[in-house]
Amino acid sequence: MRARRIEFAAGIAACAMGLLAFVFVVFAPIVPVCAVATLSRCPANALRYESLAQAPSGATVWLFVLAMLVLSLAGGLGAILEARTGRRAAAFPLWGATALVFGGCALAANGAGVIYLPSVLALGLAAYASVLSRLQSRSNQPTFPDGPHP
Repeated sequence: MRARRIEFAAGIAACAMGLLAFVFVVFAPIVPVCAVATLSRCPANALRYESLAQAPSGATVWLFVLAMLVLSLAGGLGAILEARTGRRAAAFPLWGATALVFGGCALAANGAGVIYLPSVLALGLAAYASVLSRLQSRSNQPTFPDGPHP
């Protein structure tokens, strides 16, 4: 089944991209910090960029970054598990995590949310492949003239 292989590969890709996005957000210098304490706008020569680990950031920023990592990994692992076992219960973490990571990416589109976009796209592909494989398995079931039999 081609859809199961696509779902499996997209699950691995979502895990890898979610982990890479987390490492990038934490260690890359992407957070603007003003070196001069001013009441108005920061002068251009005083603006510098620091990593999230170095910059003064609150607990909500760390919670968002960690939640996006955990949800990306949960969705990817759900896709891998469903592709390997075919169990319906494994699809729920995939679909739930896909919706939540997409929401987090959309809500933080002007900041760190854009960095998680490749993971969102991989989770979306895995969720689509999951639905497609379910539809294919339904169409392969034999039908009888007097209705389906167990």
